[in-house]
Amino acid sequence: MKMQASITGNPIHGVGYRIFLLQKALGYGILRFDARNEVSHEKQKVIVRAEGEPAMIEAFRSFIRSESPPEANISDISFQEYSGYVISIIDYMHLIQVEQLSKGIPAIISIDKKQDQMLDKQDQMLDKQDQMLDKQDQMLDKQDQMLDKQDQVIQKMDHMETSITGEINDLRTDLRSYLDRKLSVMEQDIQQIKIKIGLM
Repeated sequence: MKMQASITGNPIHGVGYRIFLLQKALGYGILRFDARNEVSHEKQKVIVRAEGEPAMIEAFRSFIRSESPPEANISDISFQEYSGYVISIIDYMHLIQVEQLSKGIPAIISIDKKQDQMLDKQDQMLDKQDQMLDKQDQMLDKQDQMLDKQDQVIQKMDHMETSITGEINDLRTDLRSYLDRKLSVMEQDIQQIKIKIGLM
């Protein structure tokens, strides 16, 4: 027995509807299954086709009428007779995997680009920090020249130099530590995404 269902709503795309239906079809033992996202007259649709034993198809039809993913907003469900070819549920699962990979690869590339941009920004920040330290060194040299003339000024300026240098080193250490943690988290996220989409 074959059947086709047209599910209309907004949103019903991007909420995991096809995987939701696929899992239930597998649970019912349906061997041939297909679900496609379509847009008709600016309305989102999921077209579902299934083929199997009559009892399985009737149970699946009842499920479609009564259940949907939590984030789906259904406005209409209709059923039509269908006599065309329905691919095997295994082939459909392969199609879904390929589709998910095609979505995941651009996301990974985008993450890699963002990581490169963040590393570039980190390098720019470190360059600016080095420039600031160079300027500070120049200022300290001038201060040392002035401090040579007066003992009291020398003592005050030495104290300022030690304080400023310590704060800058603390800031530098904190900044590097922060950026290293961010980079580590991003690398872990990329590894997890690669594992999830099967690139590792």
